[in-house]
Amino acid sequence: MAKYNLLDCTLRDGSYITNFEFPNDVIKSLARGLVDASIDYVEIGWLNNKPYVENTTIFNNIEQISDFIPKERKHSVILAMADVAQFKPENLTAFTGKSIDGIRLVFYKRQVEEALEMCKVVKEMGYKLIVNPMVTIDYTIDEYSKLTQDLARFSPYAVSIVDSFGYMLKQDFRQYFKILDNFLPSETKIGFHSHNNMQLAFITAQDILDYQTSRGLIIDASLSGMGRGAGNLNTELIANYLNMNTGNKYDISLILSLISKYIMPIAETKDWGYSPYMFLTGLYHCHPNFATYLLENHDISVEDFEKYIKFIPKEMLTKCTKPYVEELYQSFINQK
Repeated sequence: MAKYNLLDCTLRDGSYITNFEFPNDVIKSLARGLVDASIDYVEIGWLNNKPYVENTTIFNNIEQISDFIPKERKHSVILAMADVAQFKPENLTAFTGKSIDGIRLVFYKRQVEEALEMCKVVKEMGYKLIVNPMVTIDYTIDEYSKLTQDLARFSPYAVSIVDSFGYMLKQDFRQYFKILDNFLPSETKIGFHSHNNMQLAFITAQDILDYQTSRGLIIDASLSGMGRGAGNLNTELIANYLNMNTGNKYDISLILSLISKYIMPIAETKDWGYSPYMFLTGLYHCHPNFATYLLENHDISVEDFEKYIKFIPKEMLTKCTKPYVEELYQSFINQK
């Protein structure tokens, strides 16, 4: 593969917008289209212990995914994501070449030990191991250096820097990149997953092209930026930028056709992308679901939402459930 590679996560991160629902034929068509557009990595959905439900991108075993993968993958690598809290190592079957090629493993800082155990199993089962430590900026330099050295023992295919809440600056990405570059095996690629709470995703992606490294780099994006909260970097934007600057040859016309046929109809009834509310979650370093959940049931002004965020206890900024958001809002209203 080329030095600069593009990973499309529409069917996985975009599924937050549709409550994880995509018609089976749409899953197949999007996967086929992304492969035909020469996208290097296609993330097709989630691995989860829940019972499988048709017309979703949540699968409870590897074999279920095989029916959705194009028969001709060309040069594309097909991936699925597994959350260490939602998919158990014992449910992973060995790589056969008939389903996904690799697994993207996600976890919070408090779940490092479970993640390392899962890394071992993924490698033993023969899959490409891509590690995505969520909210990367939560790690101190020493903590991230220790984690990187622990991951290096497994010779992962790639390790990603993850801006889960969309407020990391270029210098933040570069700081964590240096740690990965220092401690990971030379063949391990480095990935970048960003969210657009503060409209920084495209700026950061452009900055990556200036990194002085011989490593392969993987940039995450989704069609029309479809993803949780403020969404992701747009596949069409970064694909075109790479075509112009690095000699990559993504089929922009086909990418736009996929957006027109499959993503724009969803946008007619579902919201994602930048908003002042999402900007505030980035500004105050809190989980974007504080905005998502609150706006589902309440008409709150931007001014009051900022006051609400300031009302969140510091230890709860990154922990977010619907009941807690509502409970806190009622306390906020009572105090107000």
